[in-house]
Amino acid sequence: MILIVAALALEALARPPVSGFVTGYEAAKGGSYMLEQVPAGETVDRWTRMITTQRFAKVARATDANGFLQRMIDNLQGACPGARVSYRRVAGKTAQMRVDCPLNPSTGLPETFFAKALPGSSDMHVAQVAFRRHPTASDIAWAEKYLGSVSLKP
Repeated sequence: MILIVAALALEALARPPVSGFVTGYEAAKGGSYMLEQVPAGETVDRWTRMITTQRFAKVARATDANGFLQRMIDNLQGACPGARVSYRRVAGKTAQMRVDCPLNPSTGLPETFFAKALPGSSDMHVAQVAFRRHPTASDIAWAEKYLGSVSLKP
């Protein structure tokens, strides 16, 4: 497991390593953090699969995991007209969803992403798995397994 420790906090996001993926982008600012991983040989501009890990500083003080996912959904219609939520579920303090974008206007390709939000004592942690295509049953199982193994460690 890889631990990403929240700055100035005692919590960490634990997630499994993913063979064949490399860091495409990583940044930290103001207590927030973003890591985008893509298959080796791909970039954050040209990818087929992407794993994104984010920490949003102090957001867990303002909303719960389900509320955070709703904010993501509210922002999707502008980025992807016709986007639809295939499922959204809450389990304890965490929430998870799948969103299908039939045609991303900026790429001309379909995109599907799976997201899991985990509130910490102050920060909201989010793990996402995205596909720049219609996912296969194998893709879906892989994304669900990955997100199922992501947890917040106090």
